[in-house]
Amino acid sequence: MLNLKIAAAVLAGGALILSTGCTPQPVHPNQINTFDGASYDSLTLAHAALSSLRPTVAASYPQYTTTFNQAAAAYSMALSAYSMFRSAPTANQAAAAVAISNLTVSIVNLEDTFRADMHVQQDAVRNTRAKALRIRAAVAQRITVSDILAELQIAASIAATVPGTQPYSTIAEFVITATRSAIVAFTAAAGQPIDLSTIQPIAPIV
Repeated sequence: MLNLKIAAAVLAGGALILSTGCTPQPVHPNQINTFDGASYDSLTLAHAALSSLRPTVAASYPQYTTTFNQAAAAYSMALSAYSMFRSAPTANQAAAAVAISNLTVSIVNLEDTFRADMHVQQDAVRNTRAKALRIRAAVAQRITVSDILAELQIAASIAATVPGTQPYSTIAEFVITATRSAIVAFTAAAGQPIDLSTIQPIAPIV
């Protein structure tokens, strides 16, 4: 089992570097514009997180199937809208932005479902979200990290407050693992050409 505190500390360090602008928004050599690159990064993050969560939910936590499938469906819609944007940027950028925003909301809903079963103290949730807001406010326009990455990191930080001895600490563990997978994928894709084959739809759990 992961040491939740150590894992979260590592993720928090990466979050600080990425969210304070010390690392610039990755520029993909074939991106159409900044929106294109940021959207690809967002989908890369979501794809990695959902791919990490899927086998665990399917094998051990069927109670999360419906919420997971909703997130997977939102991901597929966002990918479709993004693909259309890349074919006709001027006509489809607004629709792609809405679809990616909806994907973010869906991932937050999935995280909230996990969090309810982790029995996290509400004070810990409020404190973590307040700290994230302070960091974002402090760096203002220098924020380059996507909202999806921010939400995943918040979820991991909250999960790390769950005592490792608790029976529901395994839920916290796979939330942290999913965030770590997303950061690894995001880092690997930085500066690389946009490649839609790396962010294909996530199959629903049946």
